[in-house]
Amino acid sequence: MRRRQGFVCVALVTAGLVVGCSQSGSDDPAPTPTRTAAPEVNDDVVAATWALGVQMLRDGKDANVVLSPSSLVTALAMLGEGAVGNEAAPFDAALGAAGAERTAAVVALQDALRRYDGDPAAVRGDLPDVPVLHTAQRIVLDDDAEAAPAFLDRLAQQYGAPVLVTDLSTAAGIADLSSWVKENTGGLVETSGIQPDAATFAVIQDALVLAAAWEQPFDPADTYDADFRTGSGVVQVPTMHAELTVSVNKADGWQAVRLRYSDTLSADLVLPVGCDCPSDAVCDCPASPETDDPTLIDPQTLADLLAALDNVPAYPVRLTIPVLDLSTTTDLMDLLASLGIDDDHSLSGIRADGGPAGVSQAVQQTVVQVAEDGTRAAAVTEIAVLPKSAPLPDQVEEIRFDRPFLLVVRDGSTGWPVVLASITDPR
Repeated sequence: MRRRQGFVCVALVTAGLVVGCSQSGSDDPAPTPTRTAAPEVNDDVVAATWALGVQMLRDGKDANVVLSPSSLVTALAMLGEGAVGNEAAPFDAALGAAGAERTAAVVALQDALRRYDGDPAAVRGDLPDVPVLHTAQRIVLDDDAEAAPAFLDRLAQQYGAPVLVTDLSTAAGIADLSSWVKENTGGLVETSGIQPDAATFAVIQDALVLAAAWEQPFDPADTYDADFRTGSGVVQVPTMHAELTVSVNKADGWQAVRLRYSDTLSADLVLPVGCDCPSDAVCDCPASPETDDPTLIDPQTLADLLAALDNVPAYPVRLTIPVLDLSTTTDLMDLLASLGIDDDHSLSGIRADGGPAGVSQAVQQTVVQVAEDGTRAAAVTEIAVLPKSAPLPDQVEEIRFDRPFLLVVRDGSTGWPVVLASITDPR
């Protein structure tokens, strides 16, 4: 195939205009989306995001699982723009809203994150004084693919997603995918998780990167090895120690601690209360999923637990938190199949000829680094599409994160979970 790199000119049918035209590569800015007025935050879509995130944690096969619920929901919403008629049913159920309402809801949530936007390179070197949370969306078409103009219109208008045309079957095409991933994650994720071949029609990409310094940093001099209880025993891991003024919420057998980056952006750490041993006691708790596995938390309980922190006064707490440098690559195909987006599910609104298309690969790569100065994190969700020939108090409290716990980065204005991690062995 002749390699033809450049952005497609997307015709806005309803307005009779052309936007997003460029002859250059993926370094060009995305088209400015033309959107309807943003609605109030759709609570059902936020709740669905929490549910998908917890499901992904439970499906994880590693000791530590790091993921981005918001990135998954954005990528699925973009893919769902290619659903026609009853093809949209799995997307409606999984994402908590249907049709234009779903599109507007996801766009509104993305818009709320854009107030943190900045240079993805902020994750390199010293963390910025003001948190940076950068997100980006794109669709990459194979140079032999003919996509439906209405599908591309919706991605450009609503999500601000440009279109890159390249030969996805070549090394150069794969390099196009990876260079965008690296740029939009500040280098925390270096390559695409998709392995396209000659049959690949298109790849939907969503990326985010977080560079956020703690309002109250930890002193590196107070970081030293300490115990962390895993399912197989106690291990020694580098651990930060500090007395900080934080908000704490305890409810329904769980406790959550909020570490702020800013007034509306924070990291929330969540522990099961069940086996909380005093610092001067020998911990001999029975193995119990209810007390040892934080992924068993109910998604709505988790969302409510963290939402309540918005109104909890802060007070001094002595904290111990392990230093984290975690990464997870998640094959999303089993998750999509559980949602009804499987080999039998077709999307007939993606191809120009109206023929069926289906998902051939779906991957999310996520990185989280937690240290004394703050948090660096990145995530990329990619979905590859193939044509189909068939249908498709007064005293200082001590809280020690020395056993399995959850870490959540959440937009405080919407409650949308951006990063969700379960840590069972931080080595």
